[in-house]
Amino acid sequence: MSKIKIEAFLSVPPCSGGIALSRLLGEIEKEFAGKVEITVHRGPVPEMEELKLSATPALVIGNLVRITGVCPDRETMVAALRECGLN
Repeated sequence: MSKIKIEAFLSVPPCSGGIALSRLLGEIEKEFAGKVEITVHRGPVPEMEELKLSATPALVIGNLVRITGVCPDRETMVAALRECGLN
């Protein structure tokens, strides 16, 4: 099985949601080691415009924008990963 791609978009300086999302991604990376591939973008980057993201933090899981403007709780994050095929 290929790794599920997670892209996180965080503001600079980081907001409280971005800090919480960074911590959550660390937990997810440890728990699902070898099953997820996490990329973190900080500050305005061209990908934000391409995806039409106007709020951070934001998460793209698989190829879909899943969450914008808030840090999800762990259960929501795992549910989104399972929708993308995580077992």
